[in-house]
Amino acid sequence: MRKTPVVMGVLAMVFGGLQVLITGFSLLSQPFSKQMMGSMGQALSARAQKEGEPNVAPHFEQLARLTDELKPYTYLISFAMLAFSITLILVGTLLYKRRAQSRPYAIAWAIGALIYLPIQIWVQVKVILPRTQEITRSMLEGMPNASAGFAESLSSFQNIATVVGHVALYTPFPILLLWLIGRESTKNDLLPATM
Repeated sequence: MRKTPVVMGVLAMVFGGLQVLITGFSLLSQPFSKQMMGSMGQALSARAQKEGEPNVAPHFEQLARLTDELKPYTYLISFAMLAFSITLILVGTLLYKRRAQSRPYAIAWAIGALIYLPIQIWVQVKVILPRTQEITRSMLEGMPNASAGFAESLSSFQNIATVVGHVALYTPFPILLLWLIGRESTKNDLLPATM
């Protein structure tokens, strides 16, 4: 028997565990994000402002309101990622133990993860980023040396970086899982199904 299911099981548990930690921290900090943005705005407005320097405090107040408005999307993405992560840990445990049912579960998880990824990217690029970029653009326009095209360039870069980052981080493992565990020969590496 090859060790592929055991290795993929360990990787699945590690990647799932890391994502649970990241998503868990994001979910725990979410209720405080509006307050944190508001506090930053208050701190910036309280400090002495140099002549000609734009007042960015109102922009942080806008970001605080926007953070609150975008919470449904943030929670939706976070809870979906949490569900995928916990499922990946369970699939990884089954793979590690070489259970026969781990193969269809691993294939289903990988396909589900690859289907969900474009949805997550779409929400980020079409719903969340345009709203935050609008505030960033208004903040940059108030700065004395800001070039007209810089905000547009920054927005384009953010969109591309979001897509590339998500694809680079979240597609290799599901594809590898499909390739290695999806092979028909993998059945020989798993324990026979028991009743």
